[in-house]
Amino acid sequence: MANWQKISLLFIAAAILVVLIKFIAPFFKSSNSFLKVATTNIESTVYLNDRRQGTTPYLGKHLPAGEYSLRLKGRLEAPFAKKVVFSTPITLTSQTLTAVTYEFGPNEQFSSGDIRTFRSGTGFSVVTTPSGADVWLDGELVGKSPLSLDPNHGVHKLKITGQGYIGRELEINIEDNFRLIVEVFLSLNPYDEVKALTETGIKLYDLSTAREELLGNTALWAEGVFFFEKNIKLEFDALVDRQGKVYYQNKKIWDEKVKKGSVPVVGYLGDKNDKVITSPANKALANLKKPVAVAKVPTVAKVQVLSTPTGTLNVRAGPGLNYNIVATVKPGEEYELIEENGGWYKIKLPSTTGWISSQYAEKL
Repeated sequence: MANWQKISLLFIAAAILVVLIKFIAPFFKSSNSFLKVATTNIESTVYLNDRRQGTTPYLGKHLPAGEYSLRLKGRLEAPFAKKVVFSTPITLTSQTLTAVTYEFGPNEQFSSGDIRTFRSGTGFSVVTTPSGADVWLDGELVGKSPLSLDPNHGVHKLKITGQGYIGRELEINIEDNFRLIVEVFLSLNPYDEVKALTETGIKLYDLSTAREELLGNTALWAEGVFFFEKNIKLEFDALVDRQGKVYYQNKKIWDEKVKKGSVPVVGYLGDKNDKVITSPANKALANLKKPVAVAKVPTVAKVQVLSTPTGTLNVRAGPGLNYNIVATVKPGEEYELIEENGGWYKIKLPSTTGWISSQYAEKL
C-alpha cells in the first residue's frame, strides 16, 4: 500500500473518531437520566412532552437529558368524582435522578407537591409557590424563598411553611459536584379558625376568614374544606356561604341523616369582617333545619267479601240487581274499592271492574 493511501486511511479513521466523540458519545451520556414520579393519594397517568409514559408510581430509566413538559392526569373519587391535572416544566440532568411527588387536591389551590432536580454546582436552592414562604433546614429557620444555601453534604430535613398554607416537610440529599434545586408547591389551608356555634337542629361551625383567596371563590373553598376535614377531625355534611349557597358533601346521605333524625354537621363559609352570619346564610340554615319532605303514599281503600248464602257473590255491571252479572267473587277475598253508590261498592277485579252489594262486603 502506498504511503499516500496509508495517510488517507489515517485521516479517515481520525475523522470517524472525531464524529464518535462529538456526536455519538454525548448521546450515550445524555441518555442516562432518571425520572421518578409519585402521586400520594391517587394513581395518575404520566406524560412527557404529551407522550404517555406509564402510571404512578413511575420510574423512567435512561431518558435523554434536557427540558421536558411533565403532565399528570388522575381522578378523585367521591365526593368529588372529578378529573384532575398537574402540568409543569422539568429538567432531566445526565447521570442523576429527578424526583416528583404530588398530592392532588380537588383543585389546584388545594394541591401540593415538590420537584427535586440536580444540576451542576454545589449546595441547593429552594423555590416555592407561593413565593416568600419560610424555609426551615434541620429545624432552624434559615430564610424565605427563593433561597440558596450550601450546607454540608448528606441528608437534611427541609420544611416549608407559609401563613394560610399547609406546611410541607421532606428529606433532601446534598451530593458532591451537584446542585439540588427543590421546587415546592404549598396547598392553601381552608381553615383559619373552627368555632362551634350554638344552633338548634344542626351542629354549626363558623369557618369565617378574611383571606380573599378563599372568599373570592367559595365553591373552591368548599372543596378544600371537604378535602382536608380529616385534619381537624370533623366530617361536614354541608357548607353554607355568606350568599346563602349550600354545598352538600353528599345530598343523598344528608337526606338520609335528616330522615333518621340524626343531627347533621354544617360549616359556615363567612367573612370575618361581617361580624355576624349574613341574612341569606341564616335563611339557608333555617331551610336546612326543616325536616326532609317525605312523599305520602296514597292509601288504597279496600273491601272484603263477607259470607253469603250461596258461597259466592255476584259482581254486576252497575249498582243494582237489574244489571248483568260480569263475574263472581268469594268470601274472604279483598278488592280495591273504586266508588260507592247507595248500597253498592264498585271494585277492581284483575281484568275488569264491577259492583257488589255492600250487604255482603265491608270496608277495611
